Amino acid sequence: MDESIFGRTNACVGISKDDCEQLWQAATKMLDARNIVMKIVESLGDATSWVGERVQDVLKDKFGLDVSEKVQEITQDFLWNFQSGAMTGLDADGIGDRWEWLHKAVVVASGLSGGFFGLPGLLWDLPITTANIMRSVADIARSFPGEDIKSDETKRACIEVFAVGSPLSEDDEADLGYWAARTGLSHAGIELVIKTVAARFGVVVSEKIMTQAVPIAGAAAGGALNYAFIDYYQEMARVHFMVRGVERRAPDSSAVRPCFAAIVREIRSRRRIRGSKAE
Repeated sequence: MDESIFGRTNACVGISKDDCEQLWQAATKMLDARNIVMKIVESLGDATSWVGERVQDVLKDKFGLDVSEKVQEITQDFLWNFQSGAMTGLDADGIGDRWEWLHKAVVVASGLSGGFFGLPGLLWDLPITTANIMRSVADIARSFPGEDIKSDETKRACIEVFAVGSPLSEDDEADLGYWAARTGLSHAGIELVIKTVAARFGVVVSEKIMTQAVPIAGAAAGGALNYAFIDYYQEMARVHFMVRGVERRAPDSSAVRPCFAAIVREIRSRRRIRGSKAE
């Protein structure tokens, strides 16, 4: 991180250099998290998405099945089970092996096989993918000092990761969405947190499902999107737990947000300058 940011803003006063470095890394990860997803979506084009939307319309009109609502129900059940099941076999002290690569391999294989059969294949892809993404977030959480995946607080923080935006949207204000999601959930009971997160995550998953709804073609989309999805939420988990760590160490935790915002602005400014020079 270039220390020149300290000369241009007072937003990070009171936060140590090491913690500012952590926030810089977190901000960079946040701004880059959607890149791989958007590249895959662009490469797939509009064809699979268009057919997927038609399939969704038919299911709703002919069979009364709202895919988004169904996904939300399933997601809510998973989040409740996440309180215990996703942690099984993970060492709370973070010493045991981490399995990020295995979680990615499983969801890619699930996306390929599920997408090959179109919408029916999603019956097995959805639970496998959702469970592995959630478990992967818990796996990342346990690697951060101060996080105990057996505690209600860290479990809640893991769930919050799924409320901090959509990997399918081009959001120029990703940092604002992150803080808005955290603020909205900060004083809510666990039941409301799970319902809110399930609604947001359910919409995101529904969009992905419609891209996979076309048999054969959906296999490529399913494998690629599943990889991109788990990669996105793994990165956002790192962002979330990096920020939480800085908040615990800072003399005034409320100072972290303006510092983070200043760092995000600085990174964006530098990228715009580099982009204009490249042109």
